[in-house]
Amino acid sequence: MSVTYVFLDGERVNGIEDLHRAFAEALDLPQWYGKNLDALHDCLTDRTAPICVVAANTALLKKNLGRRWSAFLRLTRDLEQEMPGFRFADLDTELCS
Repeated sequence: MSVTYVFLDGERVNGIEDLHRAFAEALDLPQWYGKNLDALHDCLTDRTAPICVVAANTALLKKNLGRRWSAFLRLTRDLEQEMPGFRFADLDTELCS
């Protein structure tokens, strides 16, 4: 089963709307996708194929997402625990294995 990658570049993700757009485009999320972190969690946990979220320019990404950055990181940690095929990688410090 091939891995689906979601790329989040701090130079292109200027806010939460861009983050949701990146997920929606990479994963072909359904029209009913609510574009909030709870809806993202629901959409991702419905999937069985592996997903790797790759973040680049994370200092800028953190700045652009503001207070939502912490909530997004919590979501990725939760998904790594719940979904064996989910991985979050900060390209500035690591790669998906």
